[in-house]
Amino acid sequence: MLFVKAVQYFVFLLLSAQTLCTGMHTSRNQHILRTGCLAAMLLLLSVKLMAQADDKILPPPAKFDTSSVLQLIKAGNSLTDKKPEEALQHFITAAEQSSLLDFNTGLALANAKIARWYFGNNSDKTIEYSRKALAYFEQDNTRLAEEKADIHLLLAETFDEQGRQDSSAYYYYLLGNEVEAGNITNGKLAVDLYTKLLIFWMNLDYTGGENDDYFKTLKGYVEKARLAAGTIRDSAEAVSSVYFMEGAYFHALKKFDSARFYYNWYLSEREKINKITLPRKISVYTNIADTYLQEKKPDDAMLFINKVYALDDSPEKTKYLAFYTQFTNLLKGRALFLQKKYNDAITITSEALEKLKTTGSHLRAELVEANKTMADSYEAIGDYRNALVHKNRYIFLNDSLMKKDKIDMVNRLEVRYRIIEKDKALAEQKLQLAKVENSIRSRNLLIAVIALLVLFSIAGFGLWRRKNIHKQRLQQERIDNLQQKMEIERLNATIDGEEKERTRIARELHDGIGALLTGAKMNFELVKKSNQYEHNPDFIEGIKLLEDTASGLRETAHNIMPEILMQEGLSNAVRSFCERMTGKGGTAISFQTLGSLENMDATFDLPVYRIIQELIQNIRKHAKATTALVQMNFHDDGGVDITVEDDGVGMDVSTAKKTNGMALKNIQQRVKQLGGRIDINSNIGKGTSVYLEFEPGKNNSAI
Repeated sequence: MLFVKAVQYFVFLLLSAQTLCTGMHTSRNQHILRTGCLAAMLLLLSVKLMAQADDKILPPPAKFDTSSVLQLIKAGNSLTDKKPEEALQHFITAAEQSSLLDFNTGLALANAKIARWYFGNNSDKTIEYSRKALAYFEQDNTRLAEEKADIHLLLAETFDEQGRQDSSAYYYYLLGNEVEAGNITNGKLAVDLYTKLLIFWMNLDYTGGENDDYFKTLKGYVEKARLAAGTIRDSAEAVSSVYFMEGAYFHALKKFDSARFYYNWYLSEREKINKITLPRKISVYTNIADTYLQEKKPDDAMLFINKVYALDDSPEKTKYLAFYTQFTNLLKGRALFLQKKYNDAITITSEALEKLKTTGSHLRAELVEANKTMADSYEAIGDYRNALVHKNRYIFLNDSLMKKDKIDMVNRLEVRYRIIEKDKALAEQKLQLAKVENSIRSRNLLIAVIALLVLFSIAGFGLWRRKNIHKQRLQQERIDNLQQKMEIERLNATIDGEEKERTRIARELHDGIGALLTGAKMNFELVKKSNQYEHNPDFIEGIKLLEDTASGLRETAHNIMPEILMQEGLSNAVRSFCERMTGKGGTAISFQTLGSLENMDATFDLPVYRIIQELIQNIRKHAKATTALVQMNFHDDGGVDITVEDDGVGMDVSTAKKTNGMALKNIQQRVKQLGGRIDINSNIGKGTSVYLEFEPGKNNSAI
């Protein structure tokens, strides 16, 4: 840049020399021209040497571009705590290169970094470069809101340091509105904002608020910072970022043990992840020292004050840490005063106040307290004149710091900010309510769909289950029918065998023993006619016994296998049996038949005949009945009903079934075999009625 200007000067000198030579002698003209050229060349050479020296910092235009500008800013940022002077030079170079390139973004970022560099050691320069950065940001509409917000935060903090709470509050609440509006989503920046707002309110009422609203405001910022920290990706950084605020909050509450706990926890956690800046570490140490000073424990405070001095005492950081160093000296002066080292306290405090003037204009609580320390120290050593000077200075600064109109203005901003917050909260609640209503509507629709699906599923399952049960029932019925048929077959086989055996026995009795008895009787009759036994009573009695035996044997054979059943059918066989049983045992048995007699199967007639036989035998043996009735009712469809009644002593049916007598069991088995139904009605002393019913089509089941 300087070299280009030198060339321009060189051309100017040549033209000037040529002009001066016009109208003069030729030799003199040449002399003047040679002299001018020589002077221009010397000037050009010297400027070139200067340009070469300048090139060590600023490369020629062909060697840098927007990318190299951003790299310079990044490199300077990494050197800020370690080599602050070198970092500052990087930022200045980046600004110069950006100016040559007409690169507004680079100018904005570089000036922002320079402003941040001067914060704490020259507040006026911080404001100057911050405003330059904002101006360039306004020309570059592509930049993110967070980058401008960082400058606003720096201005707010700087104005607060200068005691200009009105300007400070303006930027703080401007940032608050941006965060609440969702324009700033950077969690780290939001936490930093709420941290500075908390400190701002603590400085606004540095004597410590005594009302609940003051502490609610501080607590509100802590809670907001905690929510903002939740958006930070690094969980360790997110958790630890709020510890400093917690310490400051308890510091304001004068709960110093809790404050120190959180301050130390913040240091420990941030050092683990290497995410703590040198100014913030100094701030934590000085805050811990202040808690001890407020508790009147200067020795403990001195431990942390000395930690600040031990952080880094390299010469190149002297300017960068000037404000922090002098601020620490003010705390040391207060500690020396509490240790009753009044002269030392006056010396270090007065030096710190004087050196703080070189870092810009300041009006903050620490300076007010420093003048009070000076006044108290002079008073302690008896120098009342200086004590009065600093006392008056203390009162003036305290009034300026606590000026009512500033506090009222800040309170108005706070109220306006809270109203905006409430409006936003109300809008969020309405939005949330709408979301909830939509969610409920969607959920109800989903529930309805699910309910319909469940109902259809239940209905489908019910139909499937019903069909399955029906199928199982049919299958079970088939199994039961098969088992019943097998049982009937077994019973039929048993009964058929019994009937055959009875037939055989009946023939044997009738044809065999009966014939023998008849022959014996005939022989006895011949003896009776030919001999003297004709009138012998015993002989006559013996012949009579033979007759009775033969008659009983024939009757037994007839009952076992009634020929009339085979020849004349069921109705006539039952009628004949009733007639034969009438009068025997003292019971008169009558028989009735209704309906037309259908041709029945022999396999049906014989079991029914046996059932009626068994019922009549039971009446004769147990009923002690005078009369009995057997009634058969034949239906047109082939069915038959049989009723057997008596007027005997009756019985308890349930007891009779439990005793499971052979007669009743045999009757029930035969009825079951024939596919019929039996119903027994009886009461003690009122006789018994047995009703049998055989349906058409089931009579052939016993085959």
